[in-house]
Amino acid sequence: MHAKQQQPGARWTRRGFSFLEAVLAAALLGIIASAIFSVLSYVYASDREDTVRLGAAEVANRIIITYLDDKTSIKKLPDLIDYGPDSYRWDLEEDTVRIEEPNRHLRVTAGREGAVPNALVRLDEIRVTVWQDDGTDASLTPGSTPGVRLNRLVNPIAYRGDDVIERTLASPDRISELMQNLTGFEMPDEEGGR
Repeated sequence: MHAKQQQPGARWTRRGFSFLEAVLAAALLGIIASAIFSVLSYVYASDREDTVRLGAAEVANRIIITYLDDKTSIKKLPDLIDYGPDSYRWDLEEDTVRIEEPNRHLRVTAGREGAVPNALVRLDEIRVTVWQDDGTDASLTPGSTPGVRLNRLVNPIAYRGDDVIERTLASPDRISELMQNLTGFEMPDEEGGR
């Protein structure tokens, strides 16, 4: 058996980390961990904001459905609506949209030149803005917290179900409004019905 002999001048050394290498490795590990945690924090915050916006969209949709079922019941809704873990504030705006008919002056309706039935030229636009109420004073106005705006064009005489018809027939004011929408005419302006 041969024994290994150490050559003269060669030393057996055991190489390890120096203190400086250990400090640099710890610093590098800290930088990597910090980057990972900031990315995870951003992803969590973004996901939370998306969840709040989705909740606001659902609340806006429900407000529009309530409006379509019964326009007067919208006044009974509270200013603050809870949905899931969040609370939302809302605002509703109504506007009339006119549909312009080309060559309207050539139309003769009910013996009147340029007259167009209201049902053919008038739609309602409903804009519902919903935003999160996070309990701060700033969240009393839209835009300071995550939210959405939902717009919808509505035909005021469209069929929306039997319950809407029953409510309409039970109210003289609603019957009068419906008859005006069905039988009323928009007359041409002074410029010859254009």
